[in-house]
Amino acid sequence: MSENRAEEQRVDCADGVNRADCGELAEATFAQLAFAQQTPIRTPQWRAADSARTDRAPAAATSTPAFDTTIWRVVGNPLAAPTGHGALDGLGVAVKDLFAVRGFAIGAGNPQYLANSAPQSESAPAVRRLLDAGAHAVGIAQTDEFAYSLAGANVHYGTPPNPQAPGRISGGSSSGPAAAVATGQADIGLGTDTAGSLRIPGSYEGLWAIRTTHNRVPRTGVHPLSDSFDTVGVLARDGAVFARAVDALMPEPDSISAFDVLADGGLAVAPALDADVQPDVAEVLEAFRDAVRRYTGGGRDANGSAGDDASDVASSPMGNARQECGHTINESPASPRIAISKISSMDVDESDLDEWESIFQVVRGYEAWRGNGAWVRGHMDALAPEIAARFERDSHIVERDYIAGLERLETARAELRERLGRRLLLIPTASSVAPPADAAPEARAQIAKARADTIRLTSLAGVGGLPALTIPLLTHDGLPCGVCLVGPAGCDRTLSRAAVELLRELMR
Repeated sequence: MSENRAEEQRVDCADGVNRADCGELAEATFAQLAFAQQTPIRTPQWRAADSARTDRAPAAATSTPAFDTTIWRVVGNPLAAPTGHGALDGLGVAVKDLFAVRGFAIGAGNPQYLANSAPQSESAPAVRRLLDAGAHAVGIAQTDEFAYSLAGANVHYGTPPNPQAPGRISGGSSSGPAAAVATGQADIGLGTDTAGSLRIPGSYEGLWAIRTTHNRVPRTGVHPLSDSFDTVGVLARDGAVFARAVDALMPEPDSISAFDVLADGGLAVAPALDADVQPDVAEVLEAFRDAVRRYTGGGRDANGSAGDDASDVASSPMGNARQECGHTINESPASPRIAISKISSMDVDESDLDEWESIFQVVRGYEAWRGNGAWVRGHMDALAPEIAARFERDSHIVERDYIAGLERLETARAELRERLGRRLLLIPTASSVAPPADAAPEARAQIAKARADTIRLTSLAGVGGLPALTIPLLTHDGLPCGVCLVGPAGCDRTLSRAAVELLRELMR
C-alpha cells in the first residue's frame, strides 16, 4: 500500500457514529471582542452571519465525527494529537489535503495521485504550529483537485455541503476544511489561498477566513499550486477562535499593527472593484461602508465628501438593529476599542484589474504546470475536464513570458503596496453569494462567471502579497456573503483582531 491504509480503515466507521456534539458553551477568551456572540442582528440591509457565533462548544476530541466523504478523506480519534498546550487547547482542526500530516500521504484531491503518493515522515510546520498550541487534528479534509478551483466541487469525491446555504456550492479550493467548520465537525480549518481558496469558501459559508502575507507562514510540506501566490491560512466559525488560530499560525509579532494603521491612515475604499458585484452583495457592502462612515464620524467617503456624523449610534442602522432583535446590549457610552481616523479612496481602475489578472494568470499558470505537470501530463484523463483544461492551457506558457510576468509582478506589487500605504482596504470578498450546486448548463455558467468576476477581486491581495480576511455577513435574504479587509504586509495578527473588534463596535 502507498499509504497507511490500515490507519484510514481504522477510522472509517461512519455508520452509527455521531459527529462531535456542538452544543452551546460560551467562549471565555476574546468573548468581548466577538460581535458574533449575539444571534444574527438584522438591519434593513444586512446582518452578521449566524455561523460567526462564539457560543459553541469546541469539536470534541473524544468522538469520531460523521465520516462524510465529500468533506473528509480520513478522520481520526483524533488523527493527530496535540503536541503542546496553549490558546487552542481542546479545539479540532480540519487539515486540507495539501498539507503533510505525519503517517499519511498527500492526496491533493485526486484518488490516483493519492495512490501514487508515499506517507509523510513529518507534518508540515503549519500543522505543527497548531498542534503545539494545543489543537488536535480531526482529520484530513477534501480539496478541489490540486487546489485549482474556487467552486468546491470535486468530480471524484463530490461537493461538500454548505449548511448556511443548502443547495449552493461550498466554495473552494479549501472546501473540505470550510465545510467541516461550517457543519461544526471542526473548530478551525487549515487551508491554502492562492486566488481566494480560503476567502471564497469563507464568504460562501459565513466563516471568518484569512489569506496571510505571502511567505509569512512556511509552506514546507504543502503541495504547491503557485509559489508566487500560495499562502497558508485558517477559517473559523467565530472571531474568538479565529483570532487565536491566527496567532498560533504566526507566533511572531506583527511588523506593523493594523490598529495603528486604522488610527493613522484609516480605511480605504475602491469603487472600481464593485463593478462586477451582484446587487444583493453590493447592497451589503454599501450598508457596511455606511456603518463604518457613521462609526468614524467626520471621515471622508469614497467621493471625498464628509461622512455621516456617528455621534448618535442609536439612530444608525446598527442602533435600529438593537431594537429589532430585542437583545440586551450595553447602552453605556463606552469608549471604542478601535479608532478609525478617516475613510479615503484608493485609486483603482479597470486597467489595473486587467493588468493584475493578466500577471496572475501567466505567473500562476506557469508555476502550476511546473509544480504539477510531470504527473498531470500522464494523467489528464484522471482529472475533471475543467481542471484538465486549465493545466492544458498552462502547459503552453513559455518561460520567456513567465520571466516577463515575474518582472511585471515585482513592479505591480511595489506599486500596489505604495498605493495602499498605511491603510486597510475594504472591498467585497466575492462577486456574489454561492451559486447553486447544479449540473444544469445555466448553473455551470453561473459558477464560471462567479469565478471570473471573483478572481478580479481576489487577485489584488495576491499580486500585492498582502494579508486579506473576510468578515462573515448575511444578505437581506439570509445568504452568506463577506466583506474583505486587505492590510499592509505583516499585519496579519492584528488585522484579525481589528476585524473582529470593528464588527463588534459597529454593532454596539
